[in-house]
Amino acid sequence: MLANKFKNSKGEPIFNKRVTGFFIKLFVLFSLWFVCYTMLLSPGRIIDRPLTNFLTASVTKLINIVGPASTPIGWVESSWRPCTHLTKDGVAIFDIFDICNGIDLMFIYLGVLFLLPYPLKRKIIFGIGGVAAIILMNIIRICSLYFIYIYQRSVFDFSHHYLFTLLMYVLIFYGWLLFVKKSKINEQSR
Repeated sequence: MLANKFKNSKGEPIFNKRVTGFFIKLFVLFSLWFVCYTMLLSPGRIIDRPLTNFLTASVTKLINIVGPASTPIGWVESSWRPCTHLTKDGVAIFDIFDICNGIDLMFIYLGVLFLLPYPLKRKIIFGIGGVAAIILMNIIRICSLYFIYIYQRSVFDFSHHYLFTLLMYVLIFYGWLLFVKKSKINEQSR
């Protein structure tokens, strides 16, 4: 009786085994990532420190290129919090925390990409390109948030928590769409 609940009126299974298997693998992969990251990688900042420092250095350069030329922005790593500080005249004016470095977004993008049934070479090419796009977009995002914080602080929280979060996920979905769409075009041309 229970088996009939998962079949349609024609007696066909409602759930596609490949799709169900994909989501089970995705759940297991994300669970493993969460455990490994929170227990091993995050406490020692093994991945976070170099990534946050790279993003901060890049953001600092971009701000100094496009921002007002009055006083250049510098940066320093926090000695007691998992973040870096953008500084002006030696005073911390904006913090970039490890949680904002995009490592989770990169893992989500790569995790889904590598679970899809396509050739490994294609996954590697789109994986490298996608991670580079996520890092570049994150540099632009953090730089934009800095200017919003300095010049329009009233919309900072909305921009930080909603607008730019949505834009980052749109970028990830677009990367997946390109990956699948380009692959279908390549398969049809054969």
